Amino acid sequence: MTLPHLTENNWNTLGGRPILNIQQRIQRRLEEDRYTFHVGTDSKSYKDHTVVTTTICFRENGSGALVAYQRNKVDNFTNIAERLIHETLVSIEAAFMVQDITGTPPTVHSDINTKESALSNRSMSVIMGMVNGMGFPVKVKPNAWAADIADMFTR
Repeated sequence: MTLPHLTENNWNTLGGRPILNIQQRIQRRLEEDRYTFHVGTDSKSYKDHTVVTTTICFRENGSGALVAYQRNKVDNFTNIAERLIHETLVSIEAAFMVQDITGTPPTVHSDINTKESALSNRSMSVIMGMVNGMGFPVKVKPNAWAADIADMFTR
């Protein structure tokens, strides 16, 4: 699968060290047979660009998660719905990459708030439909911790 929003060799560890081959890293975690796989994306707009950060998280039950992340700059979005759809498309791309290697769909964590007063809530059914329609389970706030980890690296 081509990754028009992600780049193949631009992944880093949580500590900031480059990951030379993300596919091999995913394969190694699969072979260790103790991780579940999760994907999340968040973005932050600046004056002349938006930073989009995607995480692939390898969660070991009771022991936290190992994280690979990628940051990319894109043009600013015109509204929040456009931004949330872009985040979702990037997460779906990463999820397909993980699924191609593991044979199992990872959980996609979406930066959508379940509170009706939140602006992102208006896009919840669209975003959840996109993710579920592609065959991936989805988590939203407050349970979307992989998107929260991505948020740490958008700044």
